[in-house]
Amino acid sequence: MIPLAAFVLSACVAVGPGDSRILLHDLKPAFPTAAFSAPDTPVAFAPAPGVVRRFTLPELRRLSRQFHLDVDPQQEICVTRPVAAPDPSRFLAVMRDRYPGASIQLLDFSRWPVPEGQIEFPPSGLHQGFWRGDILYGGNMRFAIWAKVNLTVATRRVVALRDLPQRRPIDASALRLDSFQAAPTPDQYPDSIAAVAGKLLRRSVPAGTAIRAGWLEDPPLISRGETVKIEVHSGAAVLKLDGQALADGGSSDIIPVLNPASGKRFRARIEGPGRVRVEALP
Repeated sequence: MIPLAAFVLSACVAVGPGDSRILLHDLKPAFPTAAFSAPDTPVAFAPAPGVVRRFTLPELRRLSRQFHLDVDPQQEICVTRPVAAPDPSRFLAVMRDRYPGASIQLLDFSRWPVPEGQIEFPPSGLHQGFWRGDILYGGNMRFAIWAKVNLTVATRRVVALRDLPQRRPIDASALRLDSFQAAPTPDQYPDSIAAVAGKLLRRSVPAGTAIRAGWLEDPPLISRGETVKIEVHSGAAVLKLDGQALADGGSSDIIPVLNPASGKRFRARIEGPGRVRVEALP
């Protein structure tokens, strides 16, 4: 025997995957002889996945009067957002679109019924083989899904050929590029020697270690003790002189600078390599 709930659900009007509202024309079975002048008029919010929205006779009669349908409905109507068992082949297709050429084995996935809509498995949702995703439906609504996967991609990492000290520019000759299959780690590892050479390390790195992006920083535009060109601006007047940087700094950083001729210290903004600017009060 078919359960009553399943029979009722199958008899309901189904909203489309992209619909966030129930429209007047969705209720056509309750007004079979009516002529709708504005069939796309919203009358209610669309139900959540698998939920039945029932329109009672008093509600339908109110809608008939409101929209001048001149029909006295004689039966209730229900509207639902259909759900179905998830299709693992569709999950895999989306994953392969996300990582073309990857080796992907789907080990397990969320089994609860899902609404029709756009499947998403973003790279940010993948962590140690567990991949969180969503089905987009009803405009901007999301239905959570998940999968367990064994996923590897062709990747490249920059490896230290010798011990690399902290806070010293990295020479390209001290690096090699390795290629292999591994789980994707977006933005964690630079994939070219050019992206590493010349950078500074925040920590020392032993030989044979793959270098992480988070260990790298740009060298300063100006180093402590360096002689710099100073421009002092006061209105339209500009004074140029040499000074000494008292701290390291990058672009637009403000650092202390010494005027050796006067012995005065002041703060200046870094404009470029070896150049700083001071805005003097008028």
